[in-house]
Amino acid sequence: MDNIKIDDFINKIIEKANRSPFLFIGSGFSKRYLKLENWEELLRKFAYEFSDDDFKYDAYVSQIEERDYYGKQPQVATLLEKDYNKAILEKEKYKEFRNKFSKEIRTGISSFKLSIAEYFKNIDFSTINETDPEIVELRKMAIRSVSGIITTNYDLFIENIFKNYKTYIGQEELIFSDIFEVGEIYKIHGSAMDPSSIVITSEDYKKFEEKSAYLIAKILTIFLEYPIIFIGYSIQDRNIQNILKSISTCLTQEKLDLLKERFIFVEYSLEKEEITSLVKSFENGNEISMTKITTNRFEEIYKGINKSVVRISPKVLRTLKKQIYSLVETTNPTSKILAAGFDTIDKLDEDVQIMASIGIANKNGHLVRADQLYKDLIFDNQYFDVKLLLKEHLPSLLKTNSGGLPMYKYIKEEPTLLFERVKEHYIKKQTIDDFLNAQQRENKKKYRKNLKSFNIEEIIEKEGKENAYKKIYFLEKPEINLQVLEEYLKEAFKSLELDSELKRLIRIYDFLKYK
Repeated sequence: MDNIKIDDFINKIIEKANRSPFLFIGSGFSKRYLKLENWEELLRKFAYEFSDDDFKYDAYVSQIEERDYYGKQPQVATLLEKDYNKAILEKEKYKEFRNKFSKEIRTGISSFKLSIAEYFKNIDFSTINETDPEIVELRKMAIRSVSGIITTNYDLFIENIFKNYKTYIGQEELIFSDIFEVGEIYKIHGSAMDPSSIVITSEDYKKFEEKSAYLIAKILTIFLEYPIIFIGYSIQDRNIQNILKSISTCLTQEKLDLLKERFIFVEYSLEKEEITSLVKSFENGNEISMTKITTNRFEEIYKGINKSVVRISPKVLRTLKKQIYSLVETTNPTSKILAAGFDTIDKLDEDVQIMASIGIANKNGHLVRADQLYKDLIFDNQYFDVKLLLKEHLPSLLKTNSGGLPMYKYIKEEPTLLFERVKEHYIKKQTIDDFLNAQQRENKKKYRKNLKSFNIEEIIEKEGKENAYKKIYFLEKPEINLQVLEEYLKEAFKSLELDSELKRLIRIYDFLKYK
């Protein structure tokens, strides 16, 4: 490595380009953190699922005489999709699936793609080890250090990490939308959120390639102006090969040479760690040069990206670019206007107009009400000054809210400001039972005797959505899926009265998620 540290090397490239990088993310990324399948493993999984035959995938491979332009897997997927769709329509074990997706199946959406989408939508993100230094750096990087992401992944892990980025699904949406090249995720091979968008069979790839020139033209500026870091791919990956080839046909060799200092290909290896040059040649004689970093310590990659000082997050930059674009396009602006401090500007919704103002604030800022804390906990939309909240507002509000208030979210942001009444409440609550009164703890023992699955879905089915919040806290911590609970609370907050028991469940959610 010639004594060059990986994080310093990446930081130097970013500083020279004077732009935060775009990440080009492949399936290896999700496999690393969620143990998800690569392409072949995914096809094997679904081939076995409908056939109960361990060798069904291999049987498909034996039918393929030679690899076509799109590779072996799309041909396998083509054969698998045909058999899988037939099994969905005929086999008794898929009766529930047919009932659930009858509308989609009748409108022509592939049952195979519906199943793939369902699988990825139900991935449990709570298995992520949030204390892993690599995840810590990754989360930090997602706040303000990456301009955008291009990915061929169907799963929703990237959206879970880059929560404030705008997502475009598939070629169609990307080609026919106004993009701003910052704070955005481009899922070029589709997403689990839209099964019909998934690119997996030979026919899908053929259609994708037919429109690839439009796609490349749409995002070519990104390749020319931003550092691009490929991560989660093999350099032999057919998707990467085809995209690089498309780029090479659009540019002169002189332009391609400019990419040399901006393209970084991260290759996973347990055996060695090095920084080397890499050149790819294509049929038209053009070459794309890039740097290959071979490592298993992705933490160093993320640290290098995080070293660059970015004063405004991609989300805010995108909002500004969008508003300037809208100002040029229309003389009748309708966006909302909201005043907020600079510390909270990253949290503003993108339909909020941004104004800058200088003035003198009073000591305590604006009055904060208890109901705002509950709303912010669920929707993250109140833009509090956390330091001021913990120092002034929470201690005062707790005097008249003896049962407690949402607080763990804010304490996690500023753990050094834990004192007075806030500290007393923080120490007092160590388990879910600590949020319940004596009568509720007795009721919990009786109620649990009639449960079978011990999950939120079962309680909603038993009690109905309008009453489930009075019983969900009878579950134990390992039985509560936080993603399911969050969705339920969002719906409940909008449709139900914010009574004492709904408040109790929101405080428990705050405790489970942030303490």
